[in-house]
Amino acid sequence: MARPEKDPKTPLAERLREVRRVNGDPDRAEVAHRLGVSLNSLSRYERGELEPSCSTLQAYCTEYGINLHWLLTGSGSMLVGGNQTVENIAMPDVRKYIWNIADTFWSKAPRRTKPEDFANQFLEMFDYLVSRKDVKDDAASEVIDFAAQQLKRASSRDD
Repeated sequence: MARPEKDPKTPLAERLREVRRVNGDPDRAEVAHRLGVSLNSLSRYERGELEPSCSTLQAYCTEYGINLHWLLTGSGSMLVGGNQTVENIAMPDVRKYIWNIADTFWSKAPRRTKPEDFANQFLEMFDYLVSRKDVKDDAASEVIDFAAQQLKRASSRDD
């Protein structure tokens, strides 16, 4: 039987736990694996006994679509693009935009890309693009190319 979790000692520790809760409350071992940290370190982060490194904070943002400003301060939206609104855009146009990003990204992503990695990277691209006021056709291409390169680098490390 698992021990009950102690109350977190810091606001950051509470937010780190919140990330796990809003993602379906996966066990700590799964979260630690996705973040690239030890289970012991993750437990200490969530209790407030140890502060995560910058690379670990970045992993939270990348893996779970978390807004770094919210993670560090507790203010703003928890998710990247979480408070974005799209006004005066017809749903067929939004669907077309999403489909074009997904189709183009899939054609450039490595074939052995895990579905969850593809989905996470896709959501990050979409959030970034809709948050910009000056999105041009080449901006979408640049973001897609950059994301595809990230997945290629990540998949080569997994080998």
